[in-house]
Formats: sequence, C-alpha cells, structure tokens
Amino acid sequence: MATKDLNERTPSSDIPANEQDLARRASSGDRRAFAALYDHHVDAVYRYAFFRLRTDAEAEDVTSEVFHRALAAMPRYEPRRPFLAFLYTLARNVIADQHRRRRPEASFEDALAHPSDMPGPDQIAVSTDDARQLRAAIGRLTPLQQDVVVLRFLEDRSNKEIAAITGKPEATIRGIQMRALAALRDLLRAEVAR
Repeated sequence: MATKDLNERTPSSDIPANEQDLARRASSGDRRAFAALYDHHVDAVYRYAFFRLRTDAEAEDVTSEVFHRALAAMPRYEPRRPFLAFLYTLARNVIADQHRRRRPEASFEDALAHPSDMPGPDQIAVSTDDARQLRAAIGRLTPLQQDVVVLRFLEDRSNKEIAAITGKPEATIRGIQMRALAALRDLLRAEVAR
C-alpha cells in the first residue's frame, strides 16, 4: 500500500465532513441525504438502544422510532449541531417514553410471594392520620413552643441556632423544648384515648 493511500480519506470518514451538508439537504427535504445519514448512523443508534435495553427486538423498535422521529423533525433540525447527538437525544426520549408506558409485569401471585418494603395503603393511611394529629397538636402549643418544635425537629436546627433566631437564651430554649414535648405527649395521649 502506498503512503498516499494511507493519507487519503476513506468513505466512512467523509461522512463527518459532509454530515453538515447532508443534514442541511435532508432538512430541506432531500430523502437521499437523509438515507445517507441513516446508513451512517443506524448502527450507532442500534448499539445505544441495545446497551440501554438489552434485547434485539426492543433495540430494533427504538432504532426504527428514532429515525421515524428524526425524519419528521428534519425541517426543524439545526445543522450546526452534530447529527449523531440529535439522534442520541431522540433515542433517550424514545427509551424514556417506553419506560413510562410500561406497566409492572408481575403476576398477582408473584406480588404476594415477594412483598415489597413499600408501605401499603393501610400504613399510608395510618401515617397520614398520625401526621395530621401531630400537626393539630403542634397547633395547640404556644407560638414560641411551636417555633422551637418546628426549628428543632423539622428544620433540624441546634438549640444555639434557635436561641439566635428567637432572641432567647439557649437555656430558655431547652426549657421551652422540654415543656413543648411534654405538652405534645399529653395532647397526643388525649387524642388516642378518644
């Protein structure tokens, strides 16, 4: 092989140089230009889809949908952007759309045999009711006790920070916090006793 042959471009390396021109022509409606872009990038899109989905059939479906969407979007395509980046964006969107449309494929028996750690409807109802009772009980504290409880336990502030925020001494904040917790305990017990 001559030295001149090594320095010449191969047809596959011509595509990136011509890609902008091909994309411009394809965005103007030139089907042959779009076909050349398709031929050059179809394998890359398929590999990307296969890597994400791991099945031939799904990768083929995604690849087909990507080029269908690309063809429809060509009039809006901006040729200064690499065409492969455009295709990868479409592929990510197609895969995300597929994942959103999928429903769990577990049978009822399988779901019963492998329970989830997620709380069930009864647990959610109980925790929602508990939260509602706690909010109501906090609402019955004095305004300063409410501030201390919210700042300490919901915003996770230190007693020193709460003292600076409220303008009260840190020792006073500790006392208010203890009285607020005792009051909450009494209020919640009274609620449970009902």
